[in-house]
Amino acid sequence: MEVGHENVVQIITDNAANCNAAGQLIEAQFPSIFWTPCVVHTLNLALKNICAAKNVEANQVTYDECSWITDVSGDASIIKNFIMNHSMRLAIFNKFNTLREDDVGKARFVKEKVLDDVWWDSIDYTLAFTSPIYDMLRECDMDTPCLHLVYDLWDTMIEKVRTAIYRKEGKRKEEESKFFDVVHEILVARWNKSNTLLYCLAHSLNPRYYSEQWLGEDSSRVPPHKDAEIYTERIKCFKRYFTNSEDRTRANVEFAKFSMKS
Repeated sequence: MEVGHENVVQIITDNAANCNAAGQLIEAQFPSIFWTPCVVHTLNLALKNICAAKNVEANQVTYDECSWITDVSGDASIIKNFIMNHSMRLAIFNKFNTLREDDVGKARFVKEKVLDDVWWDSIDYTLAFTSPIYDMLRECDMDTPCLHLVYDLWDTMIEKVRTAIYRKEGKRKEEESKFFDVVHEILVARWNKSNTLLYCLAHSLNPRYYSEQWLGEDSSRVPPHKDAEIYTERIKCFKRYFTNSEDRTRANVEFAKFSMKS
């Protein structure tokens, strides 16, 4: 209220239910302010859904496809803990290892995993398809504005995940991958829960996405004003920003001039 509600674009919080409820209250009182779930928190939750799949009935398919990642992660944690716990006591361990049967067992496990090429292949594969998610998380976890980039970052990240999985499985893009379908469903579900009209509006107002360079990088790309989803969400956004129909018409005319580069 100090700065004036008309000067506030969005309120960003994490995705907890109480924050969601607070966001809805703010939007109800001030329609021009958007509640935006934190994209970093959203990506973190997506990574957890993929890499720490729980065996519950509602997620049985996800568990079947992703539980191996949890196993690999657990093995890596055991190896890390073993090394960390023995760095200062290696001499004692070497001298009295017969008196410490539990550590002998752990040492044997660590040795087997570290020398297992198949296990390292699993590590490489996990890093390959999760790195695009992590990279986007880091790119958004900054003190610089990224609202105008988020929509494209999600699209690009999902395609990079697809490429990594399909390369590993030796499949062409038109073929089906059950594992990618599960990962894709998780990512899209998280995007749908965090997507706001602002992402689409900001995307459509970024000159980068009208440039020949950006459009030429992928034959499937179209400028924002020709994208059906962007168009629909932008219209909704304008209706919230411009309650007066004459103001909204002028805004649409200005946007048309902008999008046609005139």
